[in-house]
Parts: sequence; structure tokens; C-alpha cells
Amino acid sequence: MTAKNKLIINCQATHVTAAKFGVQGGSLVLEDFKMQELSYDYSIQEDWLEALRSTLRVMNVSGKATVVAPTMFLLTKTIKIPHVDASRRNEVIAFEAEKNIPYPISEVVWDYQIISDDGVESEIFLTSMKASLADEFCDVLRSVGVIPEKIQASSILDYNAWKYCGLEPNSVILNVGARFSNMLVVRDDGLFARSIPVGGNALTQAIGDSMGQSFDVAEDLKRKFFRDHEDVEMSSTAASAAEHFNASAKSVMQRIGLELKRSILNYRRTGKVATPTKIYLTGRGSSLPGFAEYLAEDQKMNVEFFNPLANVAVSGSVNQALLSACTPLMGEVIGEASTMVMADAMGVNLIPKHIIEESAFASKRPLMILSAVLLALSAVPPFLLVNKTISADNNYIREFAEKTPALQERIEKLQENEEKAKAISAKIAGLEGLAKSKSNWINLFIDLEQRLMEQKDVWLDNLRVVRSSDGKKQTYNLELTGRLLLREVNPDDPTAYDTNKAIERINKLLDSFKTSTFIKDYSNVRTDPSNPRILKFDFTLVVNPDKPI
Repeated sequence: MTAKNKLIINCQATHVTAAKFGVQGGSLVLEDFKMQELSYDYSIQEDWLEALRSTLRVMNVSGKATVVAPTMFLLTKTIKIPHVDASRRNEVIAFEAEKNIPYPISEVVWDYQIISDDGVESEIFLTSMKASLADEFCDVLRSVGVIPEKIQASSILDYNAWKYCGLEPNSVILNVGARFSNMLVVRDDGLFARSIPVGGNALTQAIGDSMGQSFDVAEDLKRKFFRDHEDVEMSSTAASAAEHFNASAKSVMQRIGLELKRSILNYRRTGKVATPTKIYLTGRGSSLPGFAEYLAEDQKMNVEFFNPLANVAVSGSVNQALLSACTPLMGEVIGEASTMVMADAMGVNLIPKHIIEESAFASKRPLMILSAVLLALSAVPPFLLVNKTISADNNYIREFAEKTPALQERIEKLQENEEKAKAISAKIAGLEGLAKSKSNWINLFIDLEQRLMEQKDVWLDNLRVVRSSDGKKQTYNLELTGRLLLREVNPDDPTAYDTNKAIERINKLLDSFKTSTFIKDYSNVRTDPSNPRILKFDFTLVVNPDKPI
């Protein structure tokens, strides 16, 4: 066993890997490795968290861990800012983050990594995740016994793996995942990062659309075909189906190739004159048959599969067959593990601030408990001394107690007078409320009368006050019944009744009441149009609680 170890859990759209690393002789040692597919409909992103929870339970991993978040939940961007002193850098980057993140900054968890700084400009890798999603992510991890110490962004980790493996600079690392493909242009002094919204799921969707199958059926067919088609002699039916698979694969390759050209063009526009000359392929989607050959011809570059395990020692307890099959999935894991041996490794942390504070407090709790115990023990000698003093003074206390009945009687009298004073104060407060209520009644009636006169041809038949209380606050409602005259209606022609005009009249009346400072709202509006000339109505006015009656 090595001197120290680190658990890294890589949570991707379709699978989870858990790897434990140690360091020996300045190099990484893979001590344990597990991989499990996620079981859910990959087209329904909302089901990912529950699938992750179930999978982690099956994998039986727990304890403190660095967790790699999938690209589908991240927003990443490379920005430039003027070179500033370290004391002002956070302030400037926070200002730029607020401009470049398309959500309110209070609704996201974000972090940054300085890519390069030439003394004139600083190049910054900026990444963020919705805060609500980060909270849910952490809740799922903690529910299965995983304590996240850091949430790392998968977008940047292939750079660390490239650097650890000592590969060729001015190259492109293309990590083809399920929902997204991460593209990095790596160089000795930094990187250029971009997420391409095309991956293995795009191929599944294209196959499903072409064959008229659901997403999950198309995913199963895709895996079987591209795993077995080279070893099986195809019938005419299978050959016909193969046309769908090959046409869909070609379409997805073309989309990735086009996005790759655009990304490299954007990279050139940043002023970095060295054009990439090689592509390193990684990620499960990169194993698509013919993909490497297509990119080599389309991009006019050498294409090579990235082996992130090249400089990693592997413990004999690790399942070698599983590890070999999962080599394309190890880029992000090795990239995070390299932080154990590379001082200049890049990375971010997207754990919400409140969770960091909770973890910091939890780590201090044992020390606080020990301090409390020591503090309690330190009080024992003084306690013994004080106890002896108290024993010596017990006689004096008894003598003093004999003299206190008169004082106790006065205290009880004062307490009785205090209760009486409180009762009188409550009555005074009630009278003040009554006086205020009376004033409000008068002003309310004046206000109602004025509004009825403004509306014209309206009179009230009944007004009733309904008081209610929830134990904390008193509410007041006025139930009104009345009639209004519809002058436009010909009394000799009942068919001339105009519903719209009646509604307009009653709405004007209600709106007039609602503008009153005494009225908060109205409800339970009912009308009786049985007499086309006289419209009967009744409704409830909700009195403003600040104007009690």
C-alpha cells in the first residue's frame, strides 16, 4: 500500500467509474477500480440522479472522494481579462463571470482556473453549474455514504492527463462522450477548451429516427451492431439494417468534424498561431469504427488513440480485463489523480459554499468536543476549592435565610401588582384599538358612500361585517348586497339585456372599491340578471388588515 491514497468517482451520462489511487516514487498507482453502467433511458436527463444513486449503492463505494461532474451539467467558457494584481484578480473575474454566465450569479456555483498569463492578459477557464443541481448531486452522493470533498469539471481534466503522460504539444484532445464531446487544444503554456454538443446519444437518436425505434431500443441495437458487426456474416436483412447504422454513423462523424473545424478556427482567432497537428482520441464514443480514419482525412491531421494509463502503475488486485476495456474512459480520472503528483495541475471545485462550510465545521467537531472535555476537567480543582468555601459558609446562609421571609412577602406583593398592571395595560390597549376602529368605521362609510355616488344608480340593501382570526391575526370581511340600474336596457324589450354592459358596470363598481385604502381585495362575486333593468349583486370585500373595523 502506498503512503497516501485518493478516491475518484467519475459520474458520466451513461456510466460511473470509481478508482482509488496512491503515489509511489513520484508516480501514480491504481490500487482499485470499479465500473458500472447506469440503467435508465439516456434520452431523459432528469432520471440521471436516481440512476446514479442506485448504481453507487450497487458499486458499494463510500467515504471521502473527489467527484467528477459530467459535461452535460456544466457551462464552460474560456475568457480573457487584463492582467491585474492577485489582490484584485478575484474581483475582476467575478465581474466577468456575471457577464458570461447566462443565469443570475446567485443561482449557480462557479469557479475558474487561470490557463495562462503573459503579463498583459490572463486567459481564464470559467465553469459553472446550477446551484440547485449541485445541491441535489451532493445529496445523492451523501445518501449512499460518499462524502464529496471536491466536484471537479470533466471538461478540463484531459489536459492534466495529457501533461502527466508527456504527450505531444499543440495537439487536440477529443473526448467523445454520450451527450457532449469535450475538445481541448493543449499546448505547453495552457489550453483552449470547448464543449461540442454531439456525442454517442446523437448516433443513437439518428439510428432510432432512421429505423423508427425508441431511444432505448436504438441504443441497444447500436451497441450490438458496432460490437459484433465485424465478426458476423450478415444476411440480406442484416445488411439492409447495416445501411441505417452506417449512414447514421457517417452523419454524426460529419457533425463532429464540422464542430471540430469551427472550434480550431475559433482557437486560431485567439491569436495562438501554432496550428494543431495531431488529434488524440479518447472517450467511449471515439471507438466508433472508422471514426479515427474519418477524422484523419477530414481534418488533415494525424489521429492517435489516447492511452491515459501509459505512466500509471496498476496493482495486481485490479481487474485487468475490465481496466483494459475501460481505457477510453480513464482520461478524466487520471487527470484528477495527477493532482497528487503535479503541483501545476489544473482544476476547479463546484461544491456549493454552504456544503464546504458544513464539512469544515464537521471536521472541527472532534477537536471542539475534546476542547470542551479539557475545559470541563480544568474546572475540577477550582470546583473543589469553591465547594470547601461553600461548606464553610453554610451556617451563614442559614442565618440569612431566617431573615428573608419579610422580603419574600414584599416580592410576592410586587409580583401581584405587576400582574394587575399588565391586565390594566391590556384593557387600555383594547380601548385604543376600539377608538381606532371607530374612526376607521366612520371613514370607511364615507369612502363607500363617495364611491357609490361616483358610480351612480347603485344602492345597497345589506352590509354585514364578518370577523375571523387564525389565532395570530384578525381578518375583516364586508359582505355587501345591492342593486344597480341599467339605464341602457329598454324595460319594454327584455331581449335588449346586454350581458357585457352588465359585467362592465359590476367590474367598474368592484374596481372602484379595490382602489380604496380600506379595501384589500374582493371575492365571491354573484349577480342576478333576472330583472333586465335592475341587476342584483352580492360580493365580499376583504378589508385592509392595517385598517381594522
